[in-house]
Amino acid sequence: MAEAKATEQLHRDAIVIDGQGVGVLMPVMLTPQPDHDGVSFIDRALKAGVTAINTSMGIGGVASGRDDFRGLIESIHGNLVHFELEPDRLVHVETADDIVAAKQQGKLGVIFGVQGLAAKIDNDINLLRVLRKLGLRVAQLTQNDRNSFGCGCLEPIDSGLTQLGRACVAEMNHLRIVVDMAHAGERTAIEGLEASTRPAIVSHANARALASSPRNATNAMLDAVKASNGVIGITAYSPFCETERGRQPTLESFVDHMAYVVDRIGVDHVGIGSDFFDAESPVRFDAHARHYPDVVRGYTLETIYCEDFKRVDHLPRLTGALLRRGFTEADILKVLGGNFLRVFREVWGG
Repeated sequence: MAEAKATEQLHRDAIVIDGQGVGVLMPVMLTPQPDHDGVSFIDRALKAGVTAINTSMGIGGVASGRDDFRGLIESIHGNLVHFELEPDRLVHVETADDIVAAKQQGKLGVIFGVQGLAAKIDNDINLLRVLRKLGLRVAQLTQNDRNSFGCGCLEPIDSGLTQLGRACVAEMNHLRIVVDMAHAGERTAIEGLEASTRPAIVSHANARALASSPRNATNAMLDAVKASNGVIGITAYSPFCETERGRQPTLESFVDHMAYVVDRIGVDHVGIGSDFFDAESPVRFDAHARHYPDVVRGYTLETIYCEDFKRVDHLPRLTGALLRRGFTEADILKVLGGNFLRVFREVWGG
C-alpha cells in the first residue's frame, strides 16, 4: 500500500508531456474526442496527470481531406476557439513556462504541432513565420512518403534531406520551432538532426533493434538524437512497440524499448510519444492499413496499441512500470516530461 501511494505521488508530482498526443479535437470535423465510460478526453487526460500534449494539426497523416495550408489554418482556428470554450481546462502552450503554468493550474497544455510539414505550407517555408505567430511550436518534416523536404520512412530509396529541407530546418531554427524527424527515412532523419543547430526530436518512434518496423529508429538515428541533445518519444503503437514479431506488445514491451534507448544514448534523451488516438475510426483505420501495410503490419483497430497501455487514461501505469524496472525517481521525472521540457525551453525560450 505504501509503495502504491509513493508511486502515485511521484506521478502526481511529475510534469508529464506526451510528445505525440494526437489532439484534443478530432480532425476534419473539429469536435472533441469522444468520451470513454462517460468521461471526456480532457478530464481523462487530467486525471491521468498529463501536463501537455503535442498535437497533430491539419489533416494529412491523421485523417482524410485537404492537406494544405488552408486545411491547417482551419485546424488551428478550431483549436483556438476550443481554448475559448475550455478556459478552465486547457492552456495554449507557446512557451516552456506555459507548460509549468498548466501543471500549477491543473490544466492540460496543448502544443501546436504538425506531421508532414511540406504539404501544410504549400512547400513555402516563408509561411513558417506566419504559423509561428499563430502558435506552431513543433513540426515534423515528412510523413511516410517523399516530399519536397526529404524522404519518409516507407520510400524504397532514401535520398536524404533536400536543399529545401535544409533551408526549412534553418528557418525553423531561426524561428524557434522544434524540428521533428519522426516518420523520416534513416538518412533523411539523421541529416535533419545533424542540420539543426538547436535540439531536435523524434516525437514518436521506438528502437528498430527490438522491432524491425521502418518507422522505428536505427541505432545511428538514436545516436544522432543524442548528438542533437534532443529526445525520442517512445510510442505505444503495437507494430513499433512489439518485441516479438506479430505478438501484441504490453506495457512491459514499451518499457523494454525505453530501457534499450536509455542504455544506448542515456536517460536524458528519452520521453513519451504515445500516439494514443482515442478517436480513431474504423473507416480511416481501414484506409490507413491499405495505404501503409508496412506500418500497420496486420494489427487491427482493437490491437493497434499495447494490450494494457492503449489510452491516455493508462499513462499512470508507466510510472509504476519504470519503478519496477529499476529506474530512479529522478530519471522517471526526466522520462515522463522533464526531457521534453528541457528541449522546449532551449528551443522556444521562456
